[in-house]
Amino acid sequence: MILTINHRQGGVKRMFKQRLSLDRDWKFQLGEITQERPVNHMEYYLSAKAGGGQPVAQENWNDGLWEKVQVPHDWVVGRDFDHSEAIPQGFKPRGKGWYRKKFRLDSEDRGKKLYLQFDGVATHAAVYVNGILLHRNFCGYTSFTVDITDVAHFGERSNTIAVFVDAEAFEGWWYEGAGIYRHVWLMKQSPVHVKPWGLWIKPARRKAGEWDTLVETTVRSSLPEGACEFRLVTSVYSPVNESVAVSTVEGTVYAGEDTVVKQNLPLTHPLLWDVDHPNLYSLETSLYVDGALTDTATSSFGYRTISISADQGFFLNDKPLKLKGTCNHQDHAGIGIALPDAVHEYRIRMLKEMGSNAYRVAHHNPAPELLDACDRLGMLVMDENRNFISSEEGLKQVEAMVIRDRNHPSVIMYSIFNEEPHQGTYTGRRMAQSMRQFIRKLDDTRPVIGAMNGGFLEENGVSDVLDITGFNYMQHQYDEFHQRYPHQPILGSENNCTFSTRGEYRTDAECQVFASYDEDKAEWGQTIRETWQEIHSRDYVMGCFVWTGFDYRGEPSPHRWPSINSHWGVMDTCGFPKDAYYLWKAYWKEEPALHVLPHWTWEGQEGTEIKVMTFTNCEEAELFLNGKSLGRKQVPLYEQTFWMVPYEAGELKAVGYGKGAVIAEDIRRTAGPIARLRLEANRENLLGNGRDAMLVNVYAEDAAGTPVPHADQLVQFRVEGAGTVLGVGNGDPNCHEADKADRRSLFHGCCQAVIGATILTGNESDTLSIQVEIQGSLRSERLTIPVLNGGHIPVPETEELRLINQWLLCQTKFEERPNPHAEINDSDMNSWERIETGNGPQRQLEGLLGFALFRTSITVEEHETEHPVQLYFGKIDGFAEIYINRELRAEKLYSQGNSVTVSLHKEGALPKSGRVEITVMIRGDADISCPGISMSVVLQK
Repeated sequence: MILTINHRQGGVKRMFKQRLSLDRDWKFQLGEITQERPVNHMEYYLSAKAGGGQPVAQENWNDGLWEKVQVPHDWVVGRDFDHSEAIPQGFKPRGKGWYRKKFRLDSEDRGKKLYLQFDGVATHAAVYVNGILLHRNFCGYTSFTVDITDVAHFGERSNTIAVFVDAEAFEGWWYEGAGIYRHVWLMKQSPVHVKPWGLWIKPARRKAGEWDTLVETTVRSSLPEGACEFRLVTSVYSPVNESVAVSTVEGTVYAGEDTVVKQNLPLTHPLLWDVDHPNLYSLETSLYVDGALTDTATSSFGYRTISISADQGFFLNDKPLKLKGTCNHQDHAGIGIALPDAVHEYRIRMLKEMGSNAYRVAHHNPAPELLDACDRLGMLVMDENRNFISSEEGLKQVEAMVIRDRNHPSVIMYSIFNEEPHQGTYTGRRMAQSMRQFIRKLDDTRPVIGAMNGGFLEENGVSDVLDITGFNYMQHQYDEFHQRYPHQPILGSENNCTFSTRGEYRTDAECQVFASYDEDKAEWGQTIRETWQEIHSRDYVMGCFVWTGFDYRGEPSPHRWPSINSHWGVMDTCGFPKDAYYLWKAYWKEEPALHVLPHWTWEGQEGTEIKVMTFTNCEEAELFLNGKSLGRKQVPLYEQTFWMVPYEAGELKAVGYGKGAVIAEDIRRTAGPIARLRLEANRENLLGNGRDAMLVNVYAEDAAGTPVPHADQLVQFRVEGAGTVLGVGNGDPNCHEADKADRRSLFHGCCQAVIGATILTGNESDTLSIQVEIQGSLRSERLTIPVLNGGHIPVPETEELRLINQWLLCQTKFEERPNPHAEINDSDMNSWERIETGNGPQRQLEGLLGFALFRTSITVEEHETEHPVQLYFGKIDGFAEIYINRELRAEKLYSQGNSVTVSLHKEGALPKSGRVEITVMIRGDADISCPGISMSVVLQK
């Protein structure tokens, strides 16, 4: 039983539930491990049994030379670029791989319900526990749980998780990465418990100021038989952690079944959740059986209303709100798709600063931590399903999305597909109807949308059977569709598609760089200015989602090598804003905004006309060069304005006017040579829990602090203390430098490192020091960050030893001493029994007064022969003789249980690699009630 402090009540609760992190210290092997096909009868026979099909998944598989990795882990991001690899996946090979992890469970965990929870594995995955295949997952973006209760080991015997990941299977036409790229959890629960993701909170407004907090809790019983009566006590806590409502209800759950308990906790005048004031409440439900607390489930949520109108668009809390959204994939520079939690928050904050209020997860379920960040920061979310199919597997993937995400107030709609060929067909119509109906059973509080790029006007298509019709581009069809379907709400689910390269102001299509004046666009796309005019001028279009908020790996379409990522982002892959960022900011934020482009460092181009443009929401703009006015102009909102200016070094200044008064200004200055590197961290400190991370941006500046826009030198990162470099990037779409490195070249004066904190084991805090330099030309710059002791998440005890567990026990008990080297007939399935050591004595030997034979074989790898290798028997009861390759190596001359250590090598000679046969002959006597190999056997150096 686990004691957990109850901070709200100031007392101590007795609880069975634990949620432990399994992120640390996995073993990883890239590639599909070659395994010999079974040839003889015995091998075939055993391979066809539970736990016999995959030797690499077995507990005794030798993973000593495998790489040690930490989860989240993306194995693709560290691989080299290869122009022969798939263009959509960013020219990096994916492949297949294996993960293994060993951990221990306490003896007191016996009888609990045990789950593994994987937040995301790319792409197809098979999960084995202690050699037994328990689960297959066919979507790289869905979270899933695995019940390991029946196969778990307890006490001194360790458990082995093996995960095979097939990333040759792809689901997207963008960079998908590969591996266990989100968190993994171990959940320990009472036999009667709240089902994983079994808590659903549905706030519902009765009338002004009066709300119901409707709660559905799924209680599960894993008891072997009978009915169990229970009591649920559910409490709502305010944003300042005060109890504001309580409800108690009693119920009954039957063995092996689930039961859904409904409660209502009324509340008056709660603080509403919205994009500007994201007030979060929390709910805790406590499950009692026979008066004892056996489980708790908690979730944050928010009180808010959403509604849609075919004429007036989207409403949040009864107020019209234009959705100002971006579409985003999930990768980031340097780290691929294995994002630490803090990076999710960084990206959402950058979008909020731009004025965005909505986020489309394109085209898949997000990480839970991203939704948590959206809840906290006030970002609305279009939650998207990956695979458009109404099959059993397809609906299972939809269910995984909905039941996991439906408590998040940020989630305002579910998208069931993106640009599907069947969107205009009767087949697609039926699939969409089935999927929408299925979602409504799981969550009837949010509308369902599909993101279409055609088939809008097909009578037998999908568009009018959804709650919202999503338009990917195709903005010229808005009016015709609205006239034909006047009662169907419309949303720009994917818009824009403008090419730009951060820091570039002249397009060179051959070199695949694009100017930042909002001019270059895809054939099917529109400029930012055209896009916003179409959306902003139509009340019946509820908003838009720009493609994309960030550049992303892969899909450089319509471009090819050397581009290894897209060019569409409002920010680059590091999150450095492009000029487009400031145009959207001018459109989306109410306060005055003014941005002048380009930079003003054009050495050797004196007198050359440079196009100067302002991105602004001011009524007028005036441009000054070295104090001289170059003209004051009206600024058409949907066109903006520009000047052609002969270059002259100095200061370029733009001034914005509203109602005749100066309300904004922006300045560009000519930069001199690099004098320093300015470091900017997005965090003031880190938590020393091995999971926290921060982004450190590097900017090249001259002696006056002016950015140097053409700087491209190689920057070296050095980290000392409680941290490490997780990855580096610079936002250059044509850069092929390594992501997993300690150096990166500047791109237009900027680069970035993602820094992770290491684990602080003591009670003291620490620091990490980040030093950057351009070798040989600049003095180094240093940034020191406090690393605080805190934020640790419980972890189970990790086991590193190689277990020798699969033994055969001869079914014959011998009265006389037998031949220890007796052959095992290949077709004899009955004379020898497969057993596992580590679970205590073998009860079939109870009362044995004669002899018993045990046998196994292992493969010793070449690296294991470099030093003496020993077999360690944790406990043998009875007199014993131990043979290695039929040679007697040890005798245990006393009957009481003791450990035994046996060297695999002969005296004076190291063991040879290859197959090793091990035989143990045990003799019982009257002093031993049950002889045998009572504890685990491990191989150790």
